[in-house]
Amino acid sequence: MIINITGATGHLGMKLTEEALKRVSPENIVLSVRNPEKAAQYEEKGVAVKKADYNIVGEMIEAFKGTDVLIYVPSISFPSTVRIAEFEKSVQAAEKANVKHVIFVGFVADQENNPFKMSPFFGYVSRRLASSNLSYTLVRNAMYADPLAPYLPELVERGRLLYPVGEGKISFISREDIARAIIQLAIKPELHGGRYTLTGEKAYSMPELAKVLSNVSHSTIKYNPMTVEEFASTYDEPKGFGEVLVSLYVAAERNLMDEVTDDYQLITGEKTEDLESYLMHNYKEK
Repeated sequence: MIINITGATGHLGMKLTEEALKRVSPENIVLSVRNPEKAAQYEEKGVAVKKADYNIVGEMIEAFKGTDVLIYVPSISFPSTVRIAEFEKSVQAAEKANVKHVIFVGFVADQENNPFKMSPFFGYVSRRLASSNLSYTLVRNAMYADPLAPYLPELVERGRLLYPVGEGKISFISREDIARAIIQLAIKPELHGGRYTLTGEKAYSMPELAKVLSNVSHSTIKYNPMTVEEFASTYDEPKGFGEVLVSLYVAAERNLMDEVTDDYQLITGEKTEDLESYLMHNYKEK
């Protein structure tokens, strides 16, 4: 079985590659990346690295040939229209390369009534795959736990958790757990064709999250949110991203980011790492 991972030099892509190397032989792994030089360390381990820009159909066709399972990790481009154009070209390439199965790595904020600025992309993907000639599996990830660890020193300094979520809750999962589930999914054909939502064991209210962050940092962090406008302005880097980011928390306030499922356990036979435990392992105090 040839597993082909796109976006393999990104944060999640690297976790997927590392997990794949634990489960299958290097000669059965292909990395399709925009910049092959960034994946040189994997090539040294016997993994095939191929150039594949999401905007160049011909490159992707060549990179995808011979693929049994294509794990598609979207780019971090915004707005939605950019990712939609990239995905359209990717579908065309996968069809022409006769890819046997596609695992799309998506996000929980994909509901029709979700205000998240990238939600239109995720809505497009499911419909585009349904109308394609491809066999596919949809994966929806909860919010990444990973960014909380490097963000924690700033929250300690401020003494407050800033997310404008109100009474809403958010479920989290680490990229490491996501990668573990997706590679298991890739190598288990009996699970192909489903729709899986990968989350932790519970969703956290913001006071609960503040308590977890306080415990991990040995500091006092209270839930004292910014306004939507203040948050978007404070974290507007690159320019225009602030509105995209804050729209996630608006979605959470509307109870659209609190899904909890046992899909991770169904796929792996294990439980996800508890959020507090994960942060304890990954938080580095200044």
